[in-house]
Amino acid sequence: MVIALDGEPGAWDVSSFDFLHPQMRVDPFPTFSVMREEAPVHWDGRAHWIFRYNDARSVLLGDEFGRRASTFQEQYFDSLGSGQPYEYVIKRMTYLDRGDHHRVRGLFAKTFTPRRMEALRPFIVEMVNQLIDQAKPGTKFDLLELVAHPVPSLVICELLGVPVQDRELFDGWTQRIAHLVSPAISEEQYADAASALADEWELMENLIYTRSKNLGDDLLSDLIRASTGNDAISHQELVSNCIFLFSAGHQTTRDTVGSGVLAMMRDRTQWDALVANPSGLAGAAAEESLRYDAPVVQSWEVAFEDTEISGYPIAEGEAVFPLLGACNHDPERFKNPDSFEIRREDNIPITFSLGPHHCMGSVLARMEVSIILEALATKIPTMKLTSENITWRDTVVFRGPESLEVIS
Repeated sequence: MVIALDGEPGAWDVSSFDFLHPQMRVDPFPTFSVMREEAPVHWDGRAHWIFRYNDARSVLLGDEFGRRASTFQEQYFDSLGSGQPYEYVIKRMTYLDRGDHHRVRGLFAKTFTPRRMEALRPFIVEMVNQLIDQAKPGTKFDLLELVAHPVPSLVICELLGVPVQDRELFDGWTQRIAHLVSPAISEEQYADAASALADEWELMENLIYTRSKNLGDDLLSDLIRASTGNDAISHQELVSNCIFLFSAGHQTTRDTVGSGVLAMMRDRTQWDALVANPSGLAGAAAEESLRYDAPVVQSWEVAFEDTEISGYPIAEGEAVFPLLGACNHDPERFKNPDSFEIRREDNIPITFSLGPHHCMGSVLARMEVSIILEALATKIPTMKLTSENITWRDTVVFRGPESLEVIS
């Protein structure tokens, strides 16, 4: 039986679909299943919501869809008003028009190379092992606080060459700033996020200024070099997108580790399989974690012309929201999609989106998650949940457990 979003059991009217309902933070998948069958392309008066895998691919890869800066500017002006938080958000590459997106992303992509990411592997392995070794045998600890939260932030710090003494600051700011992109931000969340952004912006500007006087072989130095010339990016674009790297790189890894480990703790056969072959299955476990509970909830697109999706008409200018988590559970694409299967074949989720907005850091995120899962299975093979009561983070953009207490 599907639980309707008003909390009452019974037959569910798809017109009552409310993506912002608190229950969608807890367990959206029963709702996704109903919508996929009854209204796979659902218009709610604001946007077309996409629930099927192939429909999402059509949107994300189709030339008739894309992003318009004006759409995001209007949306975030409504939620943030004028000021530094608004200016920061609208300059992030993911919210730019095609031409500006290509210009800004292109410069970052030139420096964010697979070779540079792979060179980080020894650093990540050593850091992960050191963090996990802090867990005392037989003691309880929050897995996210211990390893999944600090690792991605510290990796971005290493990439940008952030001084060691400042790295803890960036780690704290990242979580607080994440609320700025939520369409349902509260006054309290806004005040806290704005304060964190002001502090991080100042330190990032100082870091860029200092590095520009003594360029090295780090990512930030390459970005500074690339920000000059015919395709130069503005100072504001450089600062905004350097800060964006922390948000984009941090949330996906943290939440994927949390959701993936939670799934395997609930199905010990999957965890036992990883424990039996950590080095051989860590990559597959990471990929299934990304599919099973996508850390990025949705994509945001606009129709550039009158078109259709699976026979549903879409008018020029209307918003289209592929729900990545719903698409990754489409039974037409994935056999037994609601089960976590570490040995799943042909496992190609669209968690990192597709096309022009495919996540630039997907290689790094996969590496971080697989290294963490391998180390956990090797060092704490008997790890168990201390409670089945899981609180999910109060954000509509990212999805993951707020904490994950386990016993070693």
